[in-house]
Amino acid sequence: MDNSFFVFSDAQANPIVIERAHLCLWEFKNNSTLVEFGFEISKDSLPQNQLTINVFIPWLSRSTGETDLYDKLSNSENSRFIFNDSIKQTQSLDGGRNILGVIHHFANRDDLCILPISITRKPNDILELTANLQHYRTYQSNANIYFRFSIAPQMPAISMHKKGISKSTIVYDIKMNERRNIPDQLIDLFSQKTFCEIKACFCFSIIPNDYDIVFFENDSLKSVRTLEYDAFAKYLEDKRVKQDELIVVFNKKSDLESFSFFSIYTKERIGPAQYILAILINMISGILLFLPGFRAGLNDKISIWKQTPLELIIAILIAIVTLLYFLWPKLKWPKKS
Repeated sequence: MDNSFFVFSDAQANPIVIERAHLCLWEFKNNSTLVEFGFEISKDSLPQNQLTINVFIPWLSRSTGETDLYDKLSNSENSRFIFNDSIKQTQSLDGGRNILGVIHHFANRDDLCILPISITRKPNDILELTANLQHYRTYQSNANIYFRFSIAPQMPAISMHKKGISKSTIVYDIKMNERRNIPDQLIDLFSQKTFCEIKACFCFSIIPNDYDIVFFENDSLKSVRTLEYDAFAKYLEDKRVKQDELIVVFNKKSDLESFSFFSIYTKERIGPAQYILAILINMISGILLFLPGFRAGLNDKISIWKQTPLELIIAILIAIVTLLYFLWPKLKWPKKS
């Protein structure tokens, strides 16, 4: 799965500067996924009345659903948890309705203005994100702005999955603004755009807790912890978030022109498929051991079918049915190129 993301704008004279980019990759146990993008934009790089940036997402499709998460983060309880700091006060940009934006005053970090955005589909798998800055300017705030949105991919996962007989493997290879990964058909388009400067990129891989980390980058891994169920259940309001089922692997990189995060997770698989495969191997081995003696006792004057024991025929049929158990999903749903 290609996970090369690009964040860019049309601004040339005053390029957009992203203080922090957040990427949250949710992978649930029911073979579904969710991806969140969050951007904190430096106040010094903001245009006057309207901010527009674009995000290229290679696996975007017509059925992919995008959701602005402003309603979640305008709630101080959710923002307190997401930004890992207590909030002393929340001020509204529209007289208390909290529809056009809020400013959170944190205890230990700078103020942050949370704004709603409009999301527009563009050709070439690009999302255009637009934030109205008029109320922000009217309030004369000196805070960075932040917005966040989620995407529900129409696929079980955006990671690469490898299923073996005894072990399953998940491989994440996430890239942000790596120019060498620009698709050939978009080189001309990107030559006319300006990549947003990203000062720090945070990548959160949220995966089932029955997986173990077998490879990670030492310099970027910050923490591994069990998902805080109560807080995230309230934040996402998603029934797929279940208690004690998910872990969070947090990676961070900063002061780079582009960012990449590579990690591998595995889990041991001992289930019905493995037992059935063992039975199949045992049956085939037994049949092969029986055949030499059976062949030596054959009578050429009698049909081979009349001499074949009923038990051998039943064993062969069971072996064929067991083999089809493994082959049928591949025959029924061939992989797409």
